[in-house]
Amino acid sequence: MNPFTVSFVDRSPPQGDFMEKDLIQIFEMLVALVAALVAYWQHRQKTQAIEEKEEVLVEKEVAEALQFAAESEKNEVVSYFDPEDDKVTTPPDAVPSRSWKMSEETKRWVTVGHTPDEQASLLRQIANAEDEKKMHYFISIPTAYYEIEYGLVKGGGKGV
Repeated sequence: MNPFTVSFVDRSPPQGDFMEKDLIQIFEMLVALVAALVAYWQHRQKTQAIEEKEEVLVEKEVAEALQFAAESEKNEVVSYFDPEDDKVTTPPDAVPSRSWKMSEETKRWVTVGHTPDEQASLLRQIANAEDEKKMHYFISIPTAYYEIEYGLVKGGGKGV
């Protein structure tokens, strides 16, 4: 062997090391990407849960308000029909008009046997009372009178 011979030694790293480092970096980036996706998904789920909770609270408040309104309306209807309670004198909107309006059959019965002028007067009095949503009233003509309650003839009499 010649001591003056120059030998060239390959000092470059082996190719396998670079490939391993590149694969490790790619794997680390994939792990970071998966972690970021999981964090995003969790944040989205949390935000959605908060929104749903707020919606439930709003729906609960609306339900409570509707329940209060229904109770109040029920109390008004009960008060309206209670003869000893005079707090509500006109029917609430929940009470159907048939509760105080006279049927056509009853109107015919009230007006039968009266002159056309008397019939017109009776029908006008009934219409006025119904417009005022009265549940109890009297109608009269010179020859008769009628007591009306809830659209029904409760009593009456003939005059001389």
